[in-house]
Amino acid sequence: MDTMILRLPLRERKKQTIQTAVLKAAKGLFREKGYTAVTVSDIADQADISVKTLFTYFRSKEDLAFQDEILFCDELIRAVLGRAEEESLFEGFKRFLWNLIQSIDPEVLIESLPGFHPWMDSPELEQRYLLLWEHYEVRLADALQLESGNVTFDPILRVISGQMVSVIRILGSKTFKEYLQPIPIALRHRALEKWLLGSLEMISGIQGYAKLT
Repeated sequence: MDTMILRLPLRERKKQTIQTAVLKAAKGLFREKGYTAVTVSDIADQADISVKTLFTYFRSKEDLAFQDEILFCDELIRAVLGRAEEESLFEGFKRFLWNLIQSIDPEVLIESLPGFHPWMDSPELEQRYLLLWEHYEVRLADALQLESGNVTFDPILRVISGQMVSVIRILGSKTFKEYLQPIPIALRHRALEKWLLGSLEMISGIQGYAKLT
């Protein structure tokens, strides 16, 4: 068990253990059967809990489908706000994505990237998927606004967050993952890194953020 979990109070440890079990069950069933064919009861049975208990921790089946992406947004915000004092916003964002790519085993690179997954076979998920990126953009812009100390709305921060999220959105898109598919597994990291460097070069103007705040 994760040492961080062991340090938590018993009630919190139980909560995290159940959440982890539910997410593991949901992702396994989604990959096996597709989102539409899986019911909440299927997930609860697989996780060995009741449906009522499942809804104590997750509001809907959709939330289970996008939980990784929600957590990814949290990690992104922590990374850019927690960057070193001498590190620009651009450098912090670059480091976050670079570390993400480097941490993924090439064998499971495509399926491990955030965003679209082949089992997303439902119109309701497609709609939620589109809203996901707006959620990212708003949350990131709000975090940057708070960091700037400026209490009035700054549209430049929304533009900056939009540029950053656009890179993640393309990275997680169906078409980008299809682009990676025919590339030999051993070369996918290199192809992804080359694309990332080129994309970040295109939005490198966000380095000026430090001068704006």
